[in-house]
Amino acid sequence: MTLVSVLATILGIITGLANVPQIIKILKTKRAKDLSITTNIIFFVSSCIWLLYGIELYNQPLIIANIIYVITYGLIIVGYSLYNKRRR
Repeated sequence: MTLVSVLATILGIITGLANVPQIIKILKTKRAKDLSITTNIIFFVSSCIWLLYGIELYNQPLIIANIIYVITYGLIIVGYSLYNKRRR
């Protein structure tokens, strides 16, 4: 692995984990009303495509980073689905 690959892997992991505070907030407050679900769905779908691309290329940094993105964006979408209280 080259230095750039190592750095890309580390930064991909750190960036993917940037969603964890949002996930924790959703779980603690059991609220997600101010969250943009559209944005998170777009990021989720994009991460799925990048993950498939990384698998196709056998590119470990892309695979690792996008596995984390898919998981974290998926958890945000699940949290939104569970806790978003729409006004009626």
